Order: sequence, then structure tokens, then C-alpha cells
Amino acid sequence: MVQWSVFSGVDRCFQKGGRIALALAIVTLSCLVASTAIAQEKSALALVQQRGVLTVAVYNEFAPFSDQGKGIDVDIVEALAAKLGVKASLVWFNSGDNVDGDLRKMIWKGTPLTGTVDVMMHVPVDQQFMEKVKQTRILAPYHRERFAVARQLSVLPTLDSLEPFEKLPFGVEGESMGAMVMLSADSGRYREKLKIFKSSTDAINALKAGTVAAVLGQQGELESGLQGDSRFAVDLPPNQLLKMQQWRIGLAVKADSLDLAKALETGMNALLADGSVKRIMQQHGLTHREP
Repeated sequence: MVQWSVFSGVDRCFQKGGRIALALAIVTLSCLVASTAIAQEKSALALVQQRGVLTVAVYNEFAPFSDQGKGIDVDIVEALAAKLGVKASLVWFNSGDNVDGDLRKMIWKGTPLTGTVDVMMHVPVDQQFMEKVKQTRILAPYHRERFAVARQLSVLPTLDSLEPFEKLPFGVEGESMGAMVMLSADSGRYREKLKIFKSSTDAINALKAGTVAAVLGQQGELESGLQGDSRFAVDLPPNQLLKMQQWRIGLAVKADSLDLAKALETGMNALLADGSVKRIMQQHGLTHREP
């Protein structure tokens, strides 16, 4: 039996009243717990619709997909938010050492300054990677990216092998798979002429200036940077390993955001079906490749 006198030091009459108060408190507490549980059970989609805003993480300095407040990913996510009947609120962030860390920072763990967001754009849709990052759900592929070579036609009218790069300088973005492959390809035959640039934009600018004869990079970035300039051609690289490397890009949400994931996938499928994604990419100078 609860000894109310410990708390109140009052007589039995008050103790009886205390029991009534306790019963009321238990009922009230039960209601509060139930209300909290209901709030906690409110789905991710319901919360987005309630506030009328879909918060979305997009990369800084990642033209043509997202850079300086605009880009393909920006246009796509705004169209996607409209499918959900809400507005998109963009959270810009700088890429980290790897996508795992970016997902941790933006989706499932957050930071003291930004917290977490509902969705992150431009995430590789790859089964092995998805199994590695189980705190997130990766879905809705909207494009297929691959490596390509952009070259000066006056210097390299054709490119059937990597042999010309034994004598001609060529550029790659630093710390990329393309750079690693070219450093090791054919026992390192091309290292001497390989020029490492901080970004693909810098490499493309060097190509335009004639500093390098060609640039190896992601096809989307090369197409966007050259914008159909007739002095250059963009082709698949004459290297089987690089040619095979193609990957789908999509979205990521928290692992338990099931209904939001379903709504986003439905919306993206509609944007793909009606040609919206293709038109957005064409507006930014890219060829859309079905995922």
C-alpha cells in the first residue's frame, strides 16, 4: 500500500482523497502516454503533409545536378514535392568522404545544427550499397550515370584506345574512380600525362582552354560543361572496366519511412512516365538515360 503520509502527513480523509487523485493522475498519465504514442505513430508522410513541406538534402557544388541554388536535382525534387501536394525546402550540404557519411549526416543521425531531413537526392541505387546502409531506404531511381571521355576533335578526331594518352595530357577529377583507374591502367603507362584537377568543372575548363586533350569524368557533368560545343565530342571510354561502370541514382529516406518512400516512388514513376525528368535534364544540357 502506498503510504501517502510520507508525502503529505495528513489524516485518513486526505489519504482517501489522495487515492482518488492518484486514480485521476493515472488516467491522465495514460491519456498522455496514449497521445504521445499516437503522435509517435504518425507516419513520415503524414508529418510532411501536416507541415506542408518536404525537407530535402542536395549537394553543394555538384553542377549540373545541384549548384548555386539550381540544378537538375532541384527541379526534380520540386516537381516531386508538388506530386505530394507540398513544397520542397532544400538543405544544401557539402559532400563528405563517402556517401555513407552523407546519409548518416543528413538522413538517419543528423547534426546538432541541421538535424535530419526527409529525403536526400542523388544516392546510388545499388543492392550491395543498400545492404551496407540499413538505416536508410534507397529508392526511386531516376537516371543512369556512367563514365565518358570528352576530347578535342582537332587533336583527337577518334579515340579507339588509351594509347594516345601516353603522349597527350588528359584530365580527371581528383579522388575519383576514373583517376584511380587511369593511374593503374596498363601498368601505369599513362601516369606521366595524367593531370589531376580539384573538380570536374576545373578539368572541363582546362579542356576548353586546350591545356589537356581530353577529360575523363561522369558523362552528365561533361555534357553539361560543354553544352554541345562542336569542338568537342563525348564518348564512352575505350576501356572495358570504365565502360562497364554504370550506376543508377535515386533518393534516400529513413528506413522506417515506408509510406513516404511509397509516395515518393509513385511520384517519381509518374515524372518518368510523362517525360518530366527527361525534359528537365534536356534543359540542363544532359541526355537522360533510363535507370
